[in-house]
Amino acid sequence: SCSPSVSCGGGSGGAASSASSARSGGGSAGGAVPSRSASGGGGAGNEEQSESGTGRGEPATHYASIISELFQGHVVSTVRCLECQRTSRTKEPIYDVSVQIPSSNELAGCPGPELQRESSGRGPSWTGILGNLTGKVKSWFYDKGVEVTDCLRKFCAPEYLIGKDKYECEHCKRKTDGERRLAFMDLPEVLCIHIKRFRYDASWFNATKSSRVVTFPVNKLLDMASFLEEPPLHPVEYRLIGLIQHIGSMGGGHYISYCQHKKKPREWYEFDDLQVSLVSPEQVERAEPYVLFYQRVPSKANRLDRQTFKNDSRRTEAEIRQHLLSIPPSPCAASQAGMEEVRYHAPALRSFYRNPPADLDIAFVSKRWYVRLTTMSHPGPIDNYEYLCPHRLLGCSSAEMAADPFMPISHALFQSLVQKYGGGPVVRALDICPKCQMYLRAYNDRKQAEYDLVSTYDTKDTGDGEGWYLVDAVWVNKWKRYVRSEHVSDIHDMCAPGPVSNQRLCDKTGAIRSNLKLRIDYIGVNARVWWLFMHVHGGGPAICRKSLDLYSEGHPLETELQLEELQFAGATEDFARRTSHVYVEECRGDAELFHQKHGGRGHGDIEMMPAVEAAVERSRASSHDAMQEVVEDPESEVT
Repeated sequence: SCSPSVSCGGGSGGAASSASSARSGGGSAGGAVPSRSASGGGGAGNEEQSESGTGRGEPATHYASIISELFQGHVVSTVRCLECQRTSRTKEPIYDVSVQIPSSNELAGCPGPELQRESSGRGPSWTGILGNLTGKVKSWFYDKGVEVTDCLRKFCAPEYLIGKDKYECEHCKRKTDGERRLAFMDLPEVLCIHIKRFRYDASWFNATKSSRVVTFPVNKLLDMASFLEEPPLHPVEYRLIGLIQHIGSMGGGHYISYCQHKKKPREWYEFDDLQVSLVSPEQVERAEPYVLFYQRVPSKANRLDRQTFKNDSRRTEAEIRQHLLSIPPSPCAASQAGMEEVRYHAPALRSFYRNPPADLDIAFVSKRWYVRLTTMSHPGPIDNYEYLCPHRLLGCSSAEMAADPFMPISHALFQSLVQKYGGGPVVRALDICPKCQMYLRAYNDRKQAEYDLVSTYDTKDTGDGEGWYLVDAVWVNKWKRYVRSEHVSDIHDMCAPGPVSNQRLCDKTGAIRSNLKLRIDYIGVNARVWWLFMHVHGGGPAICRKSLDLYSEGHPLETELQLEELQFAGATEDFARRTSHVYVEECRGDAELFHQKHGGRGHGDIEMMPAVEAAVERSRASSHDAMQEVVEDPESEVT
């Protein structure tokens, strides 16, 4: 969507128009897997160290993302010093598990530290090269491959940190031999196993692809209990739902995928570019897997909860339908079928949700949580609180929007689900919050008015004034997202940038930081746009310069260029009040509260005007030096 252009003086045609409207998210999932050769310790943010390996960690952070909810798990890396026996324990998030294909020798057992010391030289010995070559020749005739569980077992096998990979022990204060183990702390809903088939070795064969057989039974569950850090209380089983196969070599190839039908587990489909074919499970098992996707199998109790929820929901909907049909029909109903349609699906149903009769004893649960219950092995706590406003009602603009995210169930079932899964709170009626409706109207009206005013007064030069008012680029980017956003119908979608803050441009002493750059760290606006920002958002301090160079000579503040439309007098008083940050942010669009707090004075920031006048007088008195003092004083917020 278009937005007004906040200019930055002959730059890229305006800071607002130059910002990207795309919202970035996430990163490379492959980078989430911890390196097997790293020494113990990891990042300071998620490291836990103690003698027993169970120190305190930072509070867990939940990312409200469908990717995190489905694919994110955690592994624990434990490094033990082989001299002092102390351990370092690090928790790391993973989105997929990259596993190596074990060799025939590794299947027999993992080598101990003494054996690794003997083979930890700079290069491979002739005996080792010939042995590997002999093993490869044998594998052409006798190798029956490995199972995917063998790859997971190698991933969790102990690794001895010796030679050049010694462990830096904090207790011993030197590098020592260490043992490193990986174990799964918690597993995701969808387990993505990436098999490392491609290898680059600068000293031997350069680039190669391993085509060794990795078996993955289609009709057999994958038990992950043995790979967890602690024995699970319940079964941890996964079923295969899809895979990606790479056909070809290191130099080139082709990807195809196989996916299981959701409702017909015996049916598998091959996706090869535009061609989709029905294949047998036996054909899928003959594929050469590159990436495997497993979904966690729900417990019997979870499957019972699903069926109980569905039965209860149908029964509750039938009771609601019966109640609505018992209401006397309106005289304009054309037919019995039309009457039922109108009475059950039209505003009558939404009106019913706003004030359900007590004798039905219903409660509401979010459809999002219901989807989690019916598709995931553990749905997590009931998330009704995510939809409520601070007043414990629904902060949306219409009854239709209030009813859309919820579905009714019996209150007895709701209490049972809360006892089992947690969360809440109980929502007995889908009532819209009148205070939040006022807030929404004020927010949307203010945003549109600000858009129009900036479009009118923004220029690529200093406009009617002579000074440039420099604004932190971080705040400007927030403002762009706000002013470009769509009409907001729910308070949870509000994205106001908050008060203008130029404190990031200053150091702890209040002095301007060095090496700040135009359009990267700050942008420039004319005086009228600056005073508009002050009226609509507040904040500061003002940084006024004669040029767009932050380190150039200061310029007095041009208070005479405040917008006439925003004066608290005469015909513009009501408009000025409705666009002020005091009315929208502090009073949440409540005109009565605004009048109680500020009476007939109009502007809530009127007490700050003497500070502006003092700053102007000082800047006129001693020009650059005095103005620099105002700018660099962290206690002086010029508005």
